[in-house]
Amino acid sequence: MNMESESHEMISSTTDKTDFVEVEGVVKSWMIDFYFASLCRLFKDRSDNFGNTLKIFEAIVDEQHQSCSYRWDDPSQRTICCFLARVLDGENLDVHYDQNPKITPMMSALPVWESLEDLVSDASLHAKIRTLLIVQCVAVCLRNGNSQMAKDTLQWLETETQLPEKLQGKLTTIVKKKDAYDQLLMKFTYSQLLESIDIFLNTFLQDRSSDFLLEAASKVVQARHEKSEKTSSEQDSDVKASSSPESNDPKENEEQVDPLVPNIRPKKKLFSKQSHELWKPETVKKKQTKLRRTSICRVSRRSNAASVLQSDISATTRTRRMWTYKEDMGLKAGVRKHGEGKWAMILNEFEFENRTSVMLKDRWRTLKKLEKV
Repeated sequence: MNMESESHEMISSTTDKTDFVEVEGVVKSWMIDFYFASLCRLFKDRSDNFGNTLKIFEAIVDEQHQSCSYRWDDPSQRTICCFLARVLDGENLDVHYDQNPKITPMMSALPVWESLEDLVSDASLHAKIRTLLIVQCVAVCLRNGNSQMAKDTLQWLETETQLPEKLQGKLTTIVKKKDAYDQLLMKFTYSQLLESIDIFLNTFLQDRSSDFLLEAASKVVQARHEKSEKTSSEQDSDVKASSSPESNDPKENEEQVDPLVPNIRPKKKLFSKQSHELWKPETVKKKQTKLRRTSICRVSRRSNAASVLQSDISATTRTRRMWTYKEDMGLKAGVRKHGEGKWAMILNEFEFENRTSVMLKDRWRTLKKLEKV
């Protein structure tokens, strides 16, 4: 008897004796743990599937909170997912999680992170991530060439957060210079923020997360693989036996007939061996359904203008794209650091949208001509 059949017998014998509603609540709590662990893994992998998995997680949590029979009493996982979603959208200024459209995702992530202070065992790690968030709130505006938004963001930080005086002075100078590649911004980068959050997630999952459903599913998958390998090996042995040379004795090659079994005429085959092309149904778009949200801490976005723009661009023909202010600033900073001719190094270190080394070389020649004029 395999593992799945044993599990089925155990479940059928226990569900008759217990309240199914309570059992369903426990199962959903396991599902919440599973999807939370999956979201942490997708965040660390920087996967595009994070958003779809987040919708499933939010739907289960919302439904669980509305249930009166069994309440899920650990909101820390949802709060962490709120934080992770905002950080992943941190460089997208077209996405909003708050009613105020001036609040960027990175700004929205800062108070959420401050609320998680008791969950972070390492106080220095919490302070480091907080500093990285503050710096990136300003840096993302400058990288997008929006100096006015950077100024407004700094004013928001001064009034809404406890901004260290020394850091406040440095950020004020950077905003005045409109330098997106200042030494401070290059020291506290977005990639360092993600790596620091990865460290926090590893510690949190090790101390608090339940892997019951994940471990059970892993055992089932392993059992299926072992069964599949055993079946394939048996088929290989059968093929070898059938391909062995026939015996010279004609009596051994004759079909063995049991004298006790009457000679019954074999039935006609009901199905032809002729292969037919399977009918494939036409793809039908599924209707989108809106999820009911009751939590104060919103997990999903309020708008997704970036995805709409991206789909519109992909639907149209590809045209020559103009160089942005952010790309020009990155190119100038790269030449100052590495010198002319080091286009591959500049391309790898700074952020460019689908550019090549030849494009960087041609753009630098154009910038030099514009400066001479």
